[in-house]
Formats: sequence, C-alpha cells, structure tokens
Amino acid sequence: MNLLFKAKQRIEFFGDSITDADHQLPTYQPLGQGYVRHIYNLLQAGYPELNLEIINCGISGDQITNLLARYKKDVLQVNPDWLFIYIGINDTWRHLEEKEEDAAALQAFQNNYRALIENIRSETFAKLRLVSPFLAEKDRSDPFRQKLTHYQAIIDSLGEELEITVIHLQRAFDWAMLSRPSVFWSTDRVHPTDEGHMLIALTLLRACGFCL
Repeated sequence: MNLLFKAKQRIEFFGDSITDADHQLPTYQPLGQGYVRHIYNLLQAGYPELNLEIINCGISGDQITNLLARYKKDVLQVNPDWLFIYIGINDTWRHLEEKEEDAAALQAFQNNYRALIENIRSETFAKLRLVSPFLAEKDRSDPFRQKLTHYQAIIDSLGEELEITVIHLQRAFDWAMLSRPSVFWSTDRVHPTDEGHMLIALTLLRACGFCL
C-alpha cells in the first residue's frame, strides 16, 4: 500500500483532548505534545519531499456536539485535503461521571456525527477518516469499556453506511496491552502516555500506507 497523502496536502486532526494535547499552550504550539506532533515528525522523517502541512484542531473536553458547533470555523476555514475526526470518549465518559445532562445518548451521538460528516462532505472536498476511540482497559466487562463499545459500534456503522474508512484504536491498544500494562500506555485509561500517543500516530499512519 502506497502512502495516501500527496505533496503539499493539508492534513487536519479534529477532536478532543487526546488530539489537543496542549497544542494551544505557548510551549507546545501549534501541534501539541501528543500523537499529532508524532505524526508530523514521522512524516517529515519518512517523506520530507512531500512537504505536508499538519494542523491540530483538538479542544479538550469536546464531544460530538462541540465538533458540530465549530466545524465551520475549524474545518471549513482550514479547508483540509484530509480530515481525521477523533471523537467519542467524552460522550461516553459523561455517563460514567453521572453527568447525564452533558452526555450524548446513542441516537443523538449517531445523528450529530452523521450531520457533521454530511455537512463537511457537502461543503469541502476533504477526504475523511473516522478514528474510533479506545480505552486502555483489558477487562472487557468493565462498565466504561462496555459503554464505549456502543459508541464504537456507531462509528463503525457510520463508516459502513457513508463509505468512510474507520481506524480502530481499540485493537491497537488491546494488542499493546498484551506486552505492557495499561499504565504504560495511558495515565488514566483515556489519556495516552507519550508511548500511547506514538501508538496512535503509528496506527493512523499505517492505515494510510505509511512505511519506513
């Protein structure tokens, strides 16, 4: 598989705190200290001749409703060639925190996610990739992991319905946790360590034909 990205393309990452990774702080501007920065470094090292532009549009705490509310500013004005949408963990987490007023019911999550995709498709030429969130938890009976599977399934169904590739991070972390414990990959099962961010970066890039 050849790398999908072409010379001088603009690649945007649109999501929550895992994407954000402090990218708005002066020390870490403009890409943050997470997987987006790793992706930039790997692409620069592996394909320097392509001169790709990487953009971080993650905001900590965001849910699907937040992405839908800000896509005109953060997607349409950026006008990327590629857009990676990485959302869903906060929509799940709010239920576990018993903040039901802030949580997205499954049907609302699906409806808002579909609306976001359809709006972006109708107003840009961006090629889309949906990133399905992970939980660094080996116990499949854990309540958080069980709840998350429903949101992961919705992302899968939208990908199939709308013919968009879905990149599954849960599989990557499940495989990684066979060798190292959860705390090696994530500080709280949700937010990655530096190694966890690198795992995300490699998983996303390999799904796009990256090879060194």
